Amino acid sequence: MAKFVTVPAQATPESGAWCELHQERPRGLLPVAARKQVARLASAEPQWGGVVLLPGEVTHWVQVSAGEIVSFQSFLTGRLAQALGAEGAPDMETLQDAMSQPERLAGLLRSADLAGESGVALAALMGVELAATRAFWLGADIRLLGEGALADAYEAALKAQAAWVTRA
Repeated sequence: MAKFVTVPAQATPESGAWCELHQERPRGLLPVAARKQVARLASAEPQWGGVVLLPGEVTHWVQVSAGEIVSFQSFLTGRLAQALGAEGAPDMETLQDAMSQPERLAGLLRSADLAGESGVALAALMGVELAATRAFWLGADIRLLGEGALADAYEAALKAQAAWVTRA
């Protein structure tokens, strides 16, 4: 029995044996728990194609087409936000700044730290992530799976970009 499979791969394994998914570029690991969440959505809508967003300590952006996981990208935004005490509603002006100039991330985080503005720090982290994943979500049907403040922040950030995002 394989311990992992590389993408592209069926969201629900044909063999019935669940394993994590790997990809080489960008190097990534989609854990079994995340794969199962994607599979539940894909089985409910077998012909659906779009992006599944799974926010958390590690956030996964998963491209799905007709029940197949085509590719994914994972980010440590949630873990970094926790480490920095960044929480709350993201500041949309900072989010735009970080998206347009991601190279300023460290400076934006320092400014947020000095001002004690955790929503600004979260926006800076999320803005850089949204810039990096623009090819995934721009014009895509996004299904956001998750509850809580971080999921709310991703939904707000994506809607501020006029993205098509639905909580599933």
